[in-house]
Amino acid sequence: MESVHVIAATVGFTSFGLLWLSVLGGVALRNGWGLTRLRQPVAYALHQGVALTGLTLGLVHGLAQLAVPNGTIAVVEVIIPFVDAHDPIGTGAGVLGLELVLAAAISIGIQRRLGFSRWRAVHTATYAGFFLISAHVLVSGSDIGPWWVWGTVYTLWLSTVALWFTTLPKRSRSADGPTLTATGPAQINGNLRVDVDPVRCARFGFCEQEAPEVFSLQGDGRLDYTAAPPVTRLDDVIRAIEICPARAISVRHSAAGGSAPRTAAPATPHVVRQRTRTNTFEPATELDEYRQARGRHSRAQHHAAVHRDELTDEEQQ
Repeated sequence: MESVHVIAATVGFTSFGLLWLSVLGGVALRNGWGLTRLRQPVAYALHQGVALTGLTLGLVHGLAQLAVPNGTIAVVEVIIPFVDAHDPIGTGAGVLGLELVLAAAISIGIQRRLGFSRWRAVHTATYAGFFLISAHVLVSGSDIGPWWVWGTVYTLWLSTVALWFTTLPKRSRSADGPTLTATGPAQINGNLRVDVDPVRCARFGFCEQEAPEVFSLQGDGRLDYTAAPPVTRLDDVIRAIEICPARAISVRHSAAGGSAPRTAAPATPHVVRQRTRTNTFEPATELDEYRQARGRHSRAQHHAAVHRDELTDEEQQ
């Protein structure tokens, strides 16, 4: 019985720590932190891996309670929250918290079908799930007695609450020019001017979910966007600005009429695109082209010098 308890407690605390890290990773991705040092696909994969590992260990922790000899937990009590007769609040908080995290994980597979706005609302449930899991640890944890244990749990929980509230995206954002808010197109004449910072853009594709008529993420990773959409798309563009994790989109009012053709955003520096079925690389920036041209020039100079030395040796002989 003691060994089962130790395993369940170890798995539970490990799950709690990993879920805390996944929440921090989600906040970092939402705000675009660290994307200049870590590529977006890598950061997203790490976030998903940590979250799924923490969720799996949490489920194992719950099922391990059923293996405790003479235990008080029944199968129905690890499925339906707040029905445990011995500890309805603590056990119910843990069950409901894990179910919220599980629902958010399942929603990733149907993100495009839900649409980003609805998916984001579902994914926000992970914060509530983590808060409930924290309450479960503090209320029901039998090993929470030492001050450094409950102090650590309180610190992680309060730091998550503070970080979440202090990094909430604001409703309106300033851009290069007059500040635009979602007040409707009737108050604005002319067109909008949309700009995407190619250095900050991480190619998440969230903007396409909110404004598909303005933004389009191509299969090769390039972001195409309409530089001068009509004012009827103002609300869509503002929603895209709000959900952009890298904060790469800006919008300002353009008094000139007419719409601009859809143009491709410049490629992010230091990124190369590999040609299909070849072992050569195509330069994605002017800097890459310059480096390749300089390399070809240096190799040509080297070959010319070698050839000249060979001719000199032959003349001397």
